[in-house]
Amino acid sequence: MNILLIHPKLKSYRQPKLPPLGILFIAAYLEKKGHAVRVIDFNVCSKNESVNQILKGINMVGITATTPIIKEAWRLARIIKRRNIPVIIGGPHPSALPEESLRNGADIVCIGEGEETFAEIVEKWPNISGVLGISHLKNGEVIHEAKRPLLQNLDTLPFPAYHLLEDMSAYTTPQPVITEPMRTLTIITSRGCPYLCNYCFKGVFGQNWRAHSAKYVVDLWQYLYEKFDVQLVGIEDDTFNLDYGRVKEICRLLKERGIKTQWTTAQGIRADRVDKELLKLMQETGFIRTGFGIEAGSQEMIAKIGKSLDLKKVRAAIRSCKELGIESIGYFMLGNYGENEKTMEETIALACELNPDIAHFTIAVPLPGSPLFKTIEKEGRFIIDDWNLYGYTRGLCYFEVGELKKKLVEKMWKKAYRKFYLRPRIIWKLLTKKATWISPGTFLKAGLSYLGITKN
Repeated sequence: MNILLIHPKLKSYRQPKLPPLGILFIAAYLEKKGHAVRVIDFNVCSKNESVNQILKGINMVGITATTPIIKEAWRLARIIKRRNIPVIIGGPHPSALPEESLRNGADIVCIGEGEETFAEIVEKWPNISGVLGISHLKNGEVIHEAKRPLLQNLDTLPFPAYHLLEDMSAYTTPQPVITEPMRTLTIITSRGCPYLCNYCFKGVFGQNWRAHSAKYVVDLWQYLYEKFDVQLVGIEDDTFNLDYGRVKEICRLLKERGIKTQWTTAQGIRADRVDKELLKLMQETGFIRTGFGIEAGSQEMIAKIGKSLDLKKVRAAIRSCKELGIESIGYFMLGNYGENEKTMEETIALACELNPDIAHFTIAVPLPGSPLFKTIEKEGRFIIDDWNLYGYTRGLCYFEVGELKKKLVEKMWKKAYRKFYLRPRIIWKLLTKKATWISPGTFLKAGLSYLGITKN
């Protein structure tokens, strides 16, 4: 079968341009089953093709969607449906709200991990009743089939189909504003997260942490290094370092094979699962930057949002990064459930005290399917219901509950950025950083946006 997999264009705000790993895994799995697959990422697509040209010879289309791009996914689905081509929509947002996508152009919603499910849909189409992990319409009624068990041995998956990316040079580093441009690809080395943060939706990869072996990871790394001349590898795991020993083994194999790339864990690693010894070993293999999801400024708020993190270990982790010369990014969240002006002040104060190289402040986003979303449904009020406006870098307050009001939360978000960055030593550090002057226009736009002067 000829299959087209699409990543819709994010139109509502600026983000790094990263490969769509979810559909690249599915594409590789389908190719292994003998199907012909094309991948189009509309965030980087430069070909001037008509709809008829794109869909010529295509038997089935899959579209992935997070919340900020779900409406664009529906728009594409409706266009494709006019050509009588079946459309499958998957990803976090449709996994949380499948009925919504079924009413907006999807024939099938793929819930959770997509590799086995998509392949079985293709194999059995159009007789899809009983396929695990899908929702679909039957005589106008929504049918939810039984859940599909999560993949347990991730090493059985083929490498993501990077070879299907139509313009690899168009992808950026995970932090293009603070990084010199270089040939970059991202990887995922594990799935799932055992922690219970209230802002996170686990409907795709689940709560059980499952990891590729160190050998699989380094085999993939070597493939990217030798095949695509990659200079930087960005690890996009939610919890890369849950298994301390696996990280050590990855580093050992990277050194043993002489793989010379820089690498980052900008998505963040657990500050309580790392120490100076491990960071030094990572640095010896090209590690240059990591994020830490800190979120709140007091142990009390950490507990309220289900983060399960000891702030003493956060302090130790960032101190170790400073001593080794590894760049650190602190991720902080304002306006979460249970917050007030005092707790948000504590978060801002902690950010300034820790003084990571980069502080990233977000306003809590009640993503569909997350515990936070369900809490606001019961106890609060959503003040934004346009999915296009959802995103962590918008500086928008999405709900009100208790003492949390829109005006207060958005004021504190602006205050956080201004208090952290409008300090002489931080301004000097940024002005003397080489990456700042490689693309000063991009840096200025990002700076004005984060300071609340312009909109992202």
